[in-house]
This record gives sequence, C-alpha cells and structure tokens, in this order.
Amino acid sequence: MFLCIFASDNRIAVKFIVISKGTELVRVPLDRLMYITSDGNYSNVVSLDGRSRLVSLQLGQIEDLIADQVGDSFGSFLRLGRGLIINLDYVHIIDVAKQRIVLSDCAGSWHELTASREVLIKLKSYLESLTKMTDEQK
Repeated sequence: MFLCIFASDNRIAVKFIVISKGTELVRVPLDRLMYITSDGNYSNVVSLDGRSRLVSLQLGQIEDLIADQVGDSFGSFLRLGRGLIINLDYVHIIDVAKQRIVLSDCAGSWHELTASREVLIKLKSYLESLTKMTDEQK
C-alpha cells in the first residue's frame, strides 16, 4: 500500500535531509539517500555508499521530516508499506514474483530489499505510468 509520495520537479532548494534528535544530528545529501527502513521505534537511514545509520525516530516521523524539509522542491521519495521509504531515482529492478526490489546507481551500489507483492505491483504500475507520461510529452 502506498502511503505517501514526494515528487520531484528538479528545482534544487534543499540539498540535505537533516535528522536531529537529542544530542545527535544526521545530515544526508538527498541525492545520496537510497532508502530508510523501520526497526521498531528506530529507523535505519541508508546512503548510496551502503552505510547505515540507526536513528531514534520512527519511520512516520522521518516521513514527516522529509515532507517538511523537502516538500515538492527536490527528490523523489516514496513510502512503501509500513516499513520502507525509497528514493525512486535508484529503482533498478522490481521482481514481483520474488517480492524483491533492487535499488542501484548502476555504478557499484546495489541494495536488495523485500516488499509485499501488492506494494510491488503498485510501484511497478506507478513507474510504468511515469514512463508513459514522459514518452507522451516528447
């Protein structure tokens, strides 16, 4: 089930997502943020280089941060189900049958994630519709 979409219009207004809680601040360039997974009351923020940072915010709180800090000005972030936010710019493979999504920059970074069939079917359809719209605009 899709819960929230943050779409891009390619204007660069905010270049980083800043997650600040207590004595810690995590600052990740938006174009290097691949995905975020939930881990109970915590979330794992994973960057393009494969590094993961556990932060003491729930996924919904991070989703709100992205909406507040980024809005429609930059980035393409999509919440998939209850446990995952992805950067659509890195979707490389969607395998509905194996319930797998691969995020990659096609230059060495490769992350395999699992998601429900329902979510992957909707994601595949959404990306196909974006491609169709782009083709029609040419």
